[in-house]
Amino acid sequence: MNLIAKLLGWIMYLIYQIIPSYGISIILFTFVIKLLTLPNTYKMQVNSARQGLLAPKLEKLRKSFANNPQRMQEEQNKLFQEEGINQTAGCLGSILTMILLLGVYQVVMRPLTYVLRLAPEQITEAKDLLTKWLETQNITEKYLNGRPELILLKYVKTNPEIFSSLNGFTDKLSGFNNHFLGFDLAGVPSLHPENGWSFTAVMLVLLPVLATIAQLVMTVITQRHSKKTNPAAAQSMGGMNLMLYMSPLMTLWIGMSVPAGMSFYWLVSSVISLLVQLGLYKYLSGERLVAINEREKQKQIAKGPTWMQRMMEQSQQQLAEQEAMNGGSGNGNRTRYMDGDDGMSRKERAEYEKTLIEAARKRAALKYGDDVPEGQSSDPE
Repeated sequence: MNLIAKLLGWIMYLIYQIIPSYGISIILFTFVIKLLTLPNTYKMQVNSARQGLLAPKLEKLRKSFANNPQRMQEEQNKLFQEEGINQTAGCLGSILTMILLLGVYQVVMRPLTYVLRLAPEQITEAKDLLTKWLETQNITEKYLNGRPELILLKYVKTNPEIFSSLNGFTDKLSGFNNHFLGFDLAGVPSLHPENGWSFTAVMLVLLPVLATIAQLVMTVITQRHSKKTNPAAAQSMGGMNLMLYMSPLMTLWIGMSVPAGMSFYWLVSSVISLLVQLGLYKYLSGERLVAINEREKQKQIAKGPTWMQRMMEQSQQQLAEQEAMNGGSGNGNRTRYMDGDDGMSRKERAEYEKTLIEAARKRAALKYGDDVPEGQSSDPE
């Protein structure tokens, strides 16, 4: 994580050297982060839009095999494979986005290290001086150990004489412009501000609220678009929808306990993300989407089954072989299927299982270079 923070810190440092404003630097820094994650965002939106095109076929499968979840999953996986849709597209990028977020948190929490490039020894010495001064004044600073750099920044501007023995320390920190549009981006919001509800205290609390509203607006627009383009998939998400609406509330909760720069980053990030999303919604539509779908379909088919599809194939093969060996004894699901609850007769079910086993064996043989079982074609179904 330190490596990511150092990389992002260098980006932030270079931006700040060009424009010595902490607020503007965070805005430009956010643009850079969005550019880094744009390919993954595009891939995820393309995948979602392509699944939207399959909505009628998926709905038909759900109705046809409503009483047979296993068969429905098999047919759905088969459809995705035939259409060249990777269900895990963008997962790795989502993890990368989370890692980047943790790196951003480090940069915001430690502006003296990553933006002003002060040496660790100098920061430690300044912290020791402040600790001794607080003891003489009988003052307790509960956040000194948790966020020392932000506390140092606060006292350099209110009591610069504390650090007079450190050459150039106060000059460098006093020139650090951490205010933007009335927001103290190095300050931490509080519902019980030490100096009462001043303008600065109100603005500090307002920032997490604005960040939360921006994320909530983005969530609502995304959900409405999903219901419009792929209503069946949106409905099947169930409890996931609740989690999506819980995320903005988490932003509010976290934003009230971390430096305002983090909420400012979330606010700018949400606004940029919303603009990107709306642009992609417009771009990935109509005939253009059909053309993109066909191009991506051929590209994915050429790559072969995804790792998830291979795992599902192996699972289906093992399950089918197990059912065939068990002969239906002691298996409630098997009995239900044989009774025709899935719309198949006993004979049709037996033929289906036989075909499934043969196809799975052929795919496995071709995949791992083994000989195709006797009596079977080398062309997998």
